[in-house]
Amino acid sequence: MAILDATLLSLVAGLATGLGGLLVALLGKLSMRSYDALLGFAAGVMTSIATLGLILEASTQTTSIVPLVGVAVGAAALFAFDRFLPHQHLGLERSEIRPSRRAVLLFAAITLHNIPEGLAVGTGYAYQPRLGLVLALAIALHNIPEGMAVAAPLRAGGMSRLKCVAWATASGLAEPLAAVIGATFATFFSLLLPFALAFAGGAMLYVVSDELIPESHSHGYEHEATFGFVVGFILLLSLMRYLR
Repeated sequence: MAILDATLLSLVAGLATGLGGLLVALLGKLSMRSYDALLGFAAGVMTSIATLGLILEASTQTTSIVPLVGVAVGAAALFAFDRFLPHQHLGLERSEIRPSRRAVLLFAAITLHNIPEGLAVGTGYAYQPRLGLVLALAIALHNIPEGMAVAAPLRAGGMSRLKCVAWATASGLAEPLAAVIGATFATFFSLLLPFALAFAGGAMLYVVSDELIPESHSHGYEHEATFGFVVGFILLLSLMRYLR
């Protein structure tokens, strides 16, 4: 039952990318200033989830170095995916790649992001249902700007509104699959739960440092991106304090 509940929660959170795509379809072109602020917000939410949610909970479960190993292995796993999975980094800049090809590459990039998010909800729910709920709500908030990051460059490249929304929505579907893996692992191998929580946290930190922050600081709107980061971090801190 816990596995099913975690999967459904993660599915709802993952489909929030479709809401981001819908906003782009309705509102039209997204300014670079807004884009960087939204990516900064997503980075702040993700950092808060990884540190104050996953890694902190893992550290309270054991006095061993298992959480440290989990963070390192999680980051290394995402590095391996990043290195060997063909994908395109996020960005609004004009591209010579045709829209359909770029959609596939951006889909791969967001899938890469959603693997640790799904693992976070799955392992978090298996550890404590309330924590899983908090993480799912947080990731849903985080996924809205990620969906916009998928749809905006595709729309700018001439893709139809409907297809942009469809690609943004589909990009979140990897999340429940990862949640199944995380919840199953944490349920049947409960002794390794601290490792699983820290693994998801380390993977998230890799995505934040390697992708979200560099992209949000690459267009001259570093202050807007930083403001978004702080707002996202504080929002998640408040949410976790309220719901626990």
